[in-house]
Amino acid sequence: MRISKISSNRRSRQRGVVLFVALILLVILSLIGVTAARMQTVEERMARNEDNRQTGAQASEAALRDAEDGLLSGLYTNFSANANGLYELTPSAGSVVGTFSWQSPPPNTVMTYSGPNLSAIPANAQLPEYVIESLPPVAVPGDSIQQVQYAAPSSPVTVYRITAYGQGADGTSSTTLQSIYR
Repeated sequence: MRISKISSNRRSRQRGVVLFVALILLVILSLIGVTAARMQTVEERMARNEDNRQTGAQASEAALRDAEDGLLSGLYTNFSANANGLYELTPSAGSVVGTFSWQSPPPNTVMTYSGPNLSAIPANAQLPEYVIESLPPVAVPGDSIQQVQYAAPSSPVTVYRITAYGQGADGTSSTTLQSIYR
């Protein structure tokens, strides 16, 4: 009988070790699960940020193309008033784009995009805005340097700088695009 008592004591000790090992494995598996859940949350946030960035970029691109279409069709002509998003660039004053904040521009300083495909911009996103600056005329290719320096160019070309600003759906990202248009 002595042998059976010894073997039963060993079994009871082994059961305690198995319980301890099982608890350690459970803690390790729980940590792995929590880490995986956190990684999933980070990946979702990264995807949302990328979508937000693309929304802002597409909105500013739409505003930029709308402004170019307006210049092509002759819609924008009153640059001398220096208001409502249409400005004449003067060498002494410089660009107006750096003088205001896109997030809260003063009244009547920018134009808000109202062109086609407004439904493509998310409902909670801010509509993109843009400014068109009329730059001093430039000489066309083929004019000689002497002609440009000493006399008026044969056919000056009016050049415009368009600056468009778009924000993502939740306002955490923004994109500013510029285009020189003639």
